[in-house]
Amino acid sequence: MTESLTLAQQHLYTFRACPRRFYLRFLAKVPWPEPPLNSDLETAYERGRRFHRWIERHFLELPIQNEGPNDKVVRLWWSTFKQQGPTLPNGQRYIEFSLTVPIGGHFLTGRYDLLIFGRHSDGKPSAFIFDWKTGEPRSLERLRQAWQTRVYLAVLAEGNTRVIESASAALDPDQLSFTYWYVEEPQKTRVIGYSTAMHQQNWADLVSLVEEIDRQWIENKWPLTDDWTECRKCAYRAHCGRQAAGQGLVALADEEESDLVDDWLEPQWN
Repeated sequence: MTESLTLAQQHLYTFRACPRRFYLRFLAKVPWPEPPLNSDLETAYERGRRFHRWIERHFLELPIQNEGPNDKVVRLWWSTFKQQGPTLPNGQRYIEFSLTVPIGGHFLTGRYDLLIFGRHSDGKPSAFIFDWKTGEPRSLERLRQAWQTRVYLAVLAEGNTRVIESASAALDPDQLSFTYWYVEEPQKTRVIGYSTAMHQQNWADLVSLVEEIDRQWIENKWPLTDDWTECRKCAYRAHCGRQAAGQGLVALADEEESDLVDDWLEPQWN
């Protein structure tokens, strides 16, 4: 039997990208043999982290602290958010909120930038997920397929009564929505709906993937990816004899990003 794991979006993305990377990073916890991010990318992710902190403090009605240098980029983002942030529904707000549900013998977790329980325009009780992005804007279709979208909606569909314990009944999947807000396109929010049929298929896919992780863990088989372009951006390629893949510019997918750049500099299990 395998021990229980707590799986987040980046774990599923990494397993699909390369099972061996998943094993080295999250199970064996092998330190990176070389930094996976260059200085420009580290700066970009640090800016994103600071921007999220400012928004969190804003919703908590706390003063915005000037942490670190006077960064004009972060201040521009902050000005854009204050002037062109998304319209938010009324309701109970949960900021930087984590929710975890069981899946198989493991757990699936999501950390929400902002989660609001309120009512839809038709008066129906609803839950609204909001996520702030500072990177390159993604298309609506790409976001629908993203692990973050799939995991966050699935976790909320399965566990929304855990958030509001007084709820008389669980919210149906069609009462949930996910809104992405990009600072580079502040007036073009990406709103993704959900449904019972979508959730049934999504949950079945997630369960199947977790079962695949279990099988490979029991068999202790962690095959290398066949896609050598993945190796070019992986700091573990020396461990796998894939140096011939060369080294490319690392640009982390949304699904693989973490709230903390430190997660990339030293692997750790969340």
